[in-house]
Order: sequence, then C-alpha cells, then structure tokens
Amino acid sequence: MFIGDCETLANGLYLSVDWISFTIKESMSYLDVVSYFGLRMEDFQTGLNGRYGYKSRIQHSIVPIHILYDGNDDMGVHVDISGSAVGYFLNAYKEKKTCEMTPFGELSYSVESFDSTVLTDLLKDIMDKGQLTRLDLAVDDLGCRYYSLDELTDIFNSGLYVSKFKKWKLNIEKCNGETTGHTIYLGSRTSEIMFRIYDKKLEQNSKSDCDTIDNPWVRWEIELHKDRACAVALYLISGNNLSNAVIGILANYLRLIERDNERNSRCSTSDKWNDFICGISKISLYQRSPEKTLEEKKEWLIKQVAPTISAIYRIDGDLSFIYDLIENGSSRISAELRHLIQNALEGVSYDVESCI
Repeated sequence: MFIGDCETLANGLYLSVDWISFTIKESMSYLDVVSYFGLRMEDFQTGLNGRYGYKSRIQHSIVPIHILYDGNDDMGVHVDISGSAVGYFLNAYKEKKTCEMTPFGELSYSVESFDSTVLTDLLKDIMDKGQLTRLDLAVDDLGCRYYSLDELTDIFNSGLYVSKFKKWKLNIEKCNGETTGHTIYLGSRTSEIMFRIYDKKLEQNSKSDCDTIDNPWVRWEIELHKDRACAVALYLISGNNLSNAVIGILANYLRLIERDNERNSRCSTSDKWNDFICGISKISLYQRSPEKTLEEKKEWLIKQVAPTISAIYRIDGDLSFIYDLIENGSSRISAELRHLIQNALEGVSYDVESCI
C-alpha cells in the first residue's frame, strides 16, 4: 500500500508532509489513542508537563510525537507529529490496519478505493473521529537547483513578485559572528496559512547532533491551520495528488516575475518560476462561509442579548422596550434577513401542504 506522504517532481523537487496535528474528540483516553494508531506505550516517556491548556503529556522516545491529555472535558486528546515522525506514524498506522485476511495467509490492507493512500486513510480517520488542527507541506530543493536564500531575498527586496500575502519578513540568525539561520516568512503566524523558506543546510549544521551537510539545501514550507488544513486534507482524500496540493498552493499564493510592466500584476512570470512549479496549476483553499440561518441568529440572541433584555425588563417592569425594538427594527431589515424570512415562510408553506 502506497504511504503517500512524499513525492518527487519531474524537475527534481522533493515534496513531503512535514507536520500533522489533530485532536480526538471521541471518548478516548490517551492510552486508547496510542493503541488505535498503532503505537506502543512502552516507547513513550510519561509524566511530562502539558501545554496548550492540557495538564499532562507523553513524548515518544525516538521520534518527535507528543500526545497531550487531561484538559477540560471538551478538549479531548491532542497529538503533534513533526518532521521525521510523520513517516514513522504513518507506518505504525499502516501496520495496525494490516492483517492476515487472504486464503493464503498473506498480509492485507483494506482500502475504500484504489486512489487511497495510508496518508489519506489517516486524514479521513482523523476527521471522522476529531479535528485536524495543523498540516505542514514541504518542498525540498536539494542542491539548490532553483533559488538560493540570497537570491530570494533580493527578489523580495526588489518587489519582483506577486503574492496574496500582504507582507514578508527576513530573519537572519548568527552565532559567534557566523550565520546559522536564514529564513524568509510570508504571511502571519496567527493566520491559517503561512510560508516559510529557509536554508536547510544552515539549520541542520547548526544542530550539534547532526552530521555536517555540504550540499546546498533550500526548504519551502507551507504551514496550514484549522480550516485551511482541513481543506487540503479533503482535497487529498478526494483523490488528488500530493504534488497538485503542494505546488498548487504555492502557485496560488506566490508568483515570481520579470519586470516588463509598470504594474506587478501585469508582469510576465519568471521562466525559472515556471520551471519551479513544473506546470502544475494553482489551487484555491478559499471556502465561502455558510449562510447564517434564522435558527443560528436566534441562538446568538439567546446567548448574547437575552441577559441584557432580561435586566431591562426587571427595571422597566413591562415589555414596552421589546415592542419598541421590534417596531424600530422592522424598518431596517436587510436584504439578507428578508431572504432568510422568505425561505422560512416557503418552508413552512411546503410543510403544511405536504401534511394535507
């Protein structure tokens, strides 16, 4: 069964899933979560301090997997899987779902469709049982075939780009006079999507426990949270390739250009950027917010406004203020509210006629 967490493009770029975070909302203990996803409790360090509002945490002894628990009743169990742990976690999940089911005693892995991968099965399982909270996608330019960090810094300083992000930020880290980190950020850490482009060679060589890397290495990371992470998960679950997701998002949010027009939006795309995205079309993660219903508006009134109205009634001793509100509001009903009213009245009419 294809794992599905990495892929190499025809242009040499290596794509991978670099982070998965999720919360299981079902009535499962942290022990249940460990077992369900094919992990072993004996591989975890216990008794660690929690984070994100959880009181307790366990950490895998070999790879960066953290499981947080003992929060409020509605917080469930939270799992963070980063870096090399993603492949480890997916293989453990695959082995958990693999069993002897064939007449010849061979191992079998059940799938819902031939387009499924272990990654898409895991994402579907997560979304069925809880909530996906973070998904990071990475593009590794091994050997720096396309853009160095210095070249990208010049491009952004010169404004030779078009982006949906309003700002970019450069961060250079030094230690004892030597550069140990070079990172470009696009977007905000508080938003649901952010790009991070950094010198992976510098980052790895700054770690004392890593072997020294000689070859240039630039990594592009897409950090997705909440609705954006879920949108990508659904895109993959529906049978789309990882390459279409990763490069499609990059192409949608960023375009490097040639200065052949006064307006950036009308400038032609750089030939090198066209080679970089490898002919993959951009995709949009925008999801239109569902239209509010009258029931949701009633719920808002009950939760937010009812206490104030109750206090005014206790002071006035009658409902005149409520009647004034209704009369005053009737002349200011918006087109959206009229649409909701019409839909509600038509629904009532239909129900009555069907009962007759």
